[in-house]
Amino acid sequence: MGERLEILVVEDDPVYAEFVASTLKTAGHGVEIAGDGAHARAFAQAGGIDAVVLDLTLPDESGYDIARALRRGLLAPHAVIILLTANMYPELDTAEAVGIDLVLSKPIEPALVIGMIDHVHARRRKRLGAT
Repeated sequence: MGERLEILVVEDDPVYAEFVASTLKTAGHGVEIAGDGAHARAFAQAGGIDAVVLDLTLPDESGYDIARALRRGLLAPHAVIILLTANMYPELDTAEAVGIDLVLSKPIEPALVIGMIDHVHARRRKRLGAT
């Protein structure tokens, strides 16, 4: 495992949110859960978020809209956004345009998500010249 990260899980299904959160906590990361875009923004605005695991379909807005808002100043430049979707054909061009780093299909393999968060976070920090 890489460094300990503070991760925001944005998922409206409480059972699935807890599954993802417990997986990340087991790997040594700190985790907060938001069930919608408004709560996601509040957590991000408080600061300290290194990564966001974001569901595509939420009750108040799409994951694309939330990612766009988070990238417009609510997250540090090194923060990672990973989109989780059950959609067989996610809009990859849209995901890239709004600042999503990686799109993964549900159901997730826990070890894959942990590894990908660590990898993408390290790559983003290196690209930004952070240590």
